[in-house]
Amino acid sequence: MAFGILAIILGLLFEAIRQTDMTIAHVERKTLFERKMEVVRYLLRNEVLSTYLNQNDPLTLFMGFPNRTDGRETDTILFTTLGQTRLSQGAPISHLEGVEYMLFANPSSPYFTLVHQQNTNLLSYGTQAVIPETILSRVWSFRIRYFDGMLWTDRWNSAQNHSLPLLVRFDIVVVNKKKEKEKFFEEIQIPSALSGQVQGGGNQIPEGSGSTGN
Repeated sequence: MAFGILAIILGLLFEAIRQTDMTIAHVERKTLFERKMEVVRYLLRNEVLSTYLNQNDPLTLFMGFPNRTDGRETDTILFTTLGQTRLSQGAPISHLEGVEYMLFANPSSPYFTLVHQQNTNLLSYGTQAVIPETILSRVWSFRIRYFDGMLWTDRWNSAQNHSLPLLVRFDIVVVNKKKEKEKFFEEIQIPSALSGQVQGGGNQIPEGSGSTGN
């Protein structure tokens, strides 16, 4: 009987240890995912908050393009920003940059790769002026929406409305190693002083009553 009780106790102890190890591993994986998402959020927020639009300068723009691939959102955004990059050592101020976020398809995988491209020379459209960088893999979908003060839209064209959106929302779905979909979003308010224009959008798509919630 004593050996039977001991076997039961050892079995319970082993199961408790196993569950603890599984919990620790899950937390570590979750923490790694959350850290990666925080990096993406920081990059999006830092560059969108530095968006610059001058209607007298044709080199400045803010363009958002909706797209769908295999029934999934694969949107693209392109804008100029006063990022914290200096093209020459000791430069006193930041330089104007063109930034683009887009998804690249992987022929051998059902997932996309989120790519950040930075054009450090807006006067040159050569490939040497563009610096591509992969920031997120195993992306399932990438949706971007724009708020003009009244309605949400799925596209933006500063060449037509000569303004910036009030809010930009990014919804990204990533597939983890267990093939589970994990979703996160980042909603960024653009300071109106960046454009000095009355806000207004195009191709309006109502979302509820125009709230900024999910």
